[in-house]
Amino acid sequence: MPLIKLPNLNPFNRNKPKGKTVSKGGKGVPAKGMSPFSKQPAKPFSKPFAKQSGQYSPPPISSQPSSQSFTPSPVSYSPTPPPSKQLSWWDQLSAERKLDVVGIILAFVGVVLILGLASANRSALLGGFIKVLAQFFGWGIYVLPVGLIIVGLWLVFRKIEKIPPISIERVTGIILFFFWLLGVMHSIIAAPEMAEVAALDGVGGGYFGGLIERILFFSLGTGGAIVSFVAWAIVALSLTLDTSVQNLFKWVIPLLLLIQSIWKKPTPQLQPQPADAIPSGIPVLADSDSEPSDALVAISQPVTTTPAVIHWELPKVSDILDTGNAPSVNEEFIQQRARLIEETLASFGAPAQVVAISRGPSITQFGVEPLFVETRGGVRTRVRVSKIASLSDDLALALAAPRIRIQAPVPGHSYVGIEVPNEEMALVALREIVESDSYVRNQKALTFGLGRDVAGHPIIANLESMPHILIAGTTGSGKSVCVNSILTCFLLDNTPDDLRLVLIDPKRVELTGYNGIPHLLGPVVVEMDRVIGALQWMTREMDKRYHMFAQNGSRNIIDYNTKEIAKGQKKLPYLVIVIDELADLMMIAAEETEKTITRLAQLARATGIHMILATQRPSVDVVTGLIKANFPARIAFAVASNTDSRVILDQPGAERLLGRGDMLFQAPDAASAARLQGVFVSDQEIHKLTDYWRTQAGGGKAIPNSDSSPADSVPQGVPLKQQPLWEAAGKSDSDPLFPDAVELVRKEGRASVSMLQRRMRIGYTRAARIVDNMEDKGIVGPPEGATQLRKILDYGPTAPPKDDGA
Repeated sequence: MPLIKLPNLNPFNRNKPKGKTVSKGGKGVPAKGMSPFSKQPAKPFSKPFAKQSGQYSPPPISSQPSSQSFTPSPVSYSPTPPPSKQLSWWDQLSAERKLDVVGIILAFVGVVLILGLASANRSALLGGFIKVLAQFFGWGIYVLPVGLIIVGLWLVFRKIEKIPPISIERVTGIILFFFWLLGVMHSIIAAPEMAEVAALDGVGGGYFGGLIERILFFSLGTGGAIVSFVAWAIVALSLTLDTSVQNLFKWVIPLLLLIQSIWKKPTPQLQPQPADAIPSGIPVLADSDSEPSDALVAISQPVTTTPAVIHWELPKVSDILDTGNAPSVNEEFIQQRARLIEETLASFGAPAQVVAISRGPSITQFGVEPLFVETRGGVRTRVRVSKIASLSDDLALALAAPRIRIQAPVPGHSYVGIEVPNEEMALVALREIVESDSYVRNQKALTFGLGRDVAGHPIIANLESMPHILIAGTTGSGKSVCVNSILTCFLLDNTPDDLRLVLIDPKRVELTGYNGIPHLLGPVVVEMDRVIGALQWMTREMDKRYHMFAQNGSRNIIDYNTKEIAKGQKKLPYLVIVIDELADLMMIAAEETEKTITRLAQLARATGIHMILATQRPSVDVVTGLIKANFPARIAFAVASNTDSRVILDQPGAERLLGRGDMLFQAPDAASAARLQGVFVSDQEIHKLTDYWRTQAGGGKAIPNSDSSPADSVPQGVPLKQQPLWEAAGKSDSDPLFPDAVELVRKEGRASVSMLQRRMRIGYTRAARIVDNMEDKGIVGPPEGATQLRKILDYGPTAPPKDDGA
């Protein structure tokens, strides 16, 4: 019987390749359970050594059929796992430790080079190394060790706040500056034709300096080489100092103005002379009434044109604001209401006594102390507070009042407050609050007056300590008047050097009257598609300020301004963002709006950036939980339902307010909301204030809407220029996600706004802009049908997807 040579299935043969066996002819066959052309386990053979696609069958040795067949029994075999790769000590170090090691090595090499250069007796190794460096760098060998020591110590002590942070731009700038220095030194001591000879002697910039000189002078000529060296120096300095080219040369204009003022210094006034002593070369005024001395004085003073520097002056409160009227108080009517409250509570089995009466501008609070009642067993128990609170509708019926709010209990007092509306609502003028003792005593940069409490005391607040505020209320409840009163207080107490504003008014009628004042960074934003860009600009400004604080070693804007004023520099102004209607933003781009507002609310406090948000729809989809968590200070005007009150204040009560400035103010450090009557600012007072600032800035008229810019009215030298602002956010063709979006739609073979929203996790507005830009560039076609799908017109280097017939 002919024998069939089978593959070696000995599992203990470790000398063979893993997972394979070798036949006698030396040709490899697949290992047990593996396909020879795939790393995946092969399916078990249906027939022994059957010829299948992609499988190997050994050739028969004899052409005669065998009477018996043999099927090898499966043998389990576990290959030995490969040994794990041992990490080197360098790979085991963290990134921070690696920087420390590199810094110490650089500093050590720099110190050794300095000692070798200063020493007369050098070792053969050190002397040869210094000789090679001298041929490569020339005189730069005296600069190289100093640079190595500085960079090394910079890496080691990088965590110190006062040391500028290390970055790739700074290191690149230092390297560029070093090679620029080599090129300049070699260009000074040798002509381009003799550059190579001077490099061999180790003078000038060495081999690298000679190479730079020859490349620039032979390719660009003398003039082009000089211009190249100047541009090279500017780029190297800009990268090294991590600043823009504009800031790099900001000292030029003050220097030129100083030189101009010294050169054109006015001559001293001449003494009056008789008419016959006037030199013939000086013209005399034609007016016979004027004296010759007047003519000499007028001629001796040259007219110089220097940029106007405005010294801001704050307006007087008496010139801007109007006084209020104090209403008459009917004490007998108030006492009659107190007795009626006691009788009503007693009739419902909740006897109480009025122990305090506080009359405010819009309501009168009656402090009611619960009395005792006697039960059947003769036990006297005090009336429960919840029982008095449940009788609010019965008290309103007895007092014939529109709405009654019960505060049970009043914080800090041992009685329940029953707030009854007055017959006549008093007007709280802003001038009364601004001129009050508490306002003058606690006046700061961002202090503003809110109104009067139920006892008639003026209530003030400070936006710095809040640090942001959320305002909500229905239409006509006083929300916009509150925003205007806050802005009025800011404009009364702050110059453009102290405060800058960004106003967003989708309704186009509430805040557009402030256009043209020098406090604005730009015109009032009324277009909704520009709002996100404005908020993103504020985010970039916040990051820029944090970078400045890190370089200055300051923790917040107050510390930074103190240090800058001590140095004679200008201070950073506060930035306040006012959004008059948040609901419109959340409807158009909810995700981007929420992310940007939340990031500003969390991080912008230390940089002096604060926000004031107002909305007339305090629902959970507008005032989300993430926004509420970062706005602890809230003001609630009259709302429609108990649910809206809970959304804005986390408690009921705002649905029982009277409107027209009646509010609940939740301070960040207060246990419960306080009821106030908000201040009132008339349109006439706002016009007086805005005209005052426009006149002082150089213009007397308001700017109509956002088509024009108030940049012309802003004086020179004021920080934070108005001319580009949120336009820097760019158009859709500069969107960083545009290339990824093009690649995605080409890969999918179709395009739609909803697909980009889902796949790239962006808002509708941004996705629609990207798709419109693709259509403008001819990448996709117009929308077709009800699905709004678009065909791909230009697949570019990407091949069109294959049609699978589905």
